[in-house]
Amino acid sequence: MKKHILLLILVFFTLKSIAAGNKKQEIDSLLAKSMEFARAGQLLPYLETAIKALNLANAIGNDEGQAKSSSYVAEGLLTVGLFKEGLKQLDRIETTDFYKNEIFMQSEVHRMRGRAYGGLKLYQQAIREFRLQQELIKRLKGEKQIKSYQFNYENLGVVFGYLGQMDSVQKYIELQLDNLKVFEEKDASMRYQIVYGNLGELYVKKGDFVKAKQYIDKSLTLTKKYKIPVVYNLYTSIALLEKKKGNLKKAAEFYEKSLENKRKVGNRDGMRISYRTLADFYRNKNLDKAKADQYEMAFSRLNDSLETENRQVVDQVLNQILKLKDQESETRVSKAAKLTIIATVLLFAAIVFFVWRSRHNRRLLGQKEEALQETASTNRKLTERIDENKFNTLIELAKSNNPEFLILFSELYPEFIQALKAIDPNLRSTELEFCAMAFLNFSTKNIAEYTFVTIRAVQVRKNRLRKKFEIPSDADFNNWMRASVDTKDQATS
Repeated sequence: MKKHILLLILVFFTLKSIAAGNKKQEIDSLLAKSMEFARAGQLLPYLETAIKALNLANAIGNDEGQAKSSSYVAEGLLTVGLFKEGLKQLDRIETTDFYKNEIFMQSEVHRMRGRAYGGLKLYQQAIREFRLQQELIKRLKGEKQIKSYQFNYENLGVVFGYLGQMDSVQKYIELQLDNLKVFEEKDASMRYQIVYGNLGELYVKKGDFVKAKQYIDKSLTLTKKYKIPVVYNLYTSIALLEKKKGNLKKAAEFYEKSLENKRKVGNRDGMRISYRTLADFYRNKNLDKAKADQYEMAFSRLNDSLETENRQVVDQVLNQILKLKDQESETRVSKAAKLTIIATVLLFAAIVFFVWRSRHNRRLLGQKEEALQETASTNRKLTERIDENKFNTLIELAKSNNPEFLILFSELYPEFIQALKAIDPNLRSTELEFCAMAFLNFSTKNIAEYTFVTIRAVQVRKNRLRKKFEIPSDADFNNWMRASVDTKDQATS
């Protein structure tokens, strides 16, 4: 019968494991699809798909799926500016075993926390997170390590840029450049082009136009050599250099080229920034009022449109998050119901098994009880003997004025020591020893003899302690120690 029950349980959990394996494949598929949406710049489908994966992971209790899906959701929330919601998702990731065992996931969580704090303008916290990420990146290997360092340096450079610390910005841009050296130029041409362009812009801001042109030219060379399509940041850097040099017409030409490139690749947010830049540039430099007005109007139209779209996206994302929370609550209820069914099945099997076992156990129970009673009796006698030995040792230690007397007394009578300290926490060890001897009902003469002092000295100490403990003059000192102190301790507790 026992074998049949065990077989039934084994079959049940085998089927459950197969079903969970199929669901895990579905989670992986959803996450892969979510990443395709991300690469295509489709933020809302990316988030919706990641949330579906998270719901499924929650439903089957798949720890790895929960961690990975939550990281996708967190990244999307940070991208739309929902930093606090993103931080909540990161908190959830940290509760998973997958996070605790995977260095790369820990690194990514610190990276995203840094992004969130940067978005909230908590720059020192952001720097701290990126520093913590660096310690984890050291333990990664291969391409994961290189890419993680690249984004880490880039993020730190951005944060120090917000803080106006240009030397730190330069340090982290140069670290990006050094980190790219493991790649062939053609394999990382776009990253090289961006880094060179950023260095060029940095030197423009620092007023070193020679170095600025040197790095901008390197970036332009890569753009032409590898036909890199996205060059609007580079054109903006060139425009800034020409503006600083006083070549306003050339500056205007490259600001216009930057705008045209943004239109070509469909970067509407970048177009909005270019409209604002060109409107201010033409107006502030008194170059062309008509163009300034034209770009101001274009900026207003696109800004209104993008803000409306962004609000809609944010609203839709928030709705998705609310649905996620509702589904998580339903999942918890559903899981509780499933656990109840499983527990009921296992309980029934256990009851059948234990009923079957109980008949056999009854035959042994009597013998065991007799053995236990005999053992308990032996233990009681042994304990009494030990306690008696300890008490005798305590008396001998007192008589010989041994320093270990108070240690053993505290072990045997901890409540008494605690009660005295509750009255006066600053009692000295000599006072505690004196009170302990009184508790053991040693006479004044005995205490004087054992502590090698005069009877008069013992009486003086008793009077001093009477005042400290407010012992009535008509109360016996030893009796008060044995009874009154215990009463005060109980009242205090």
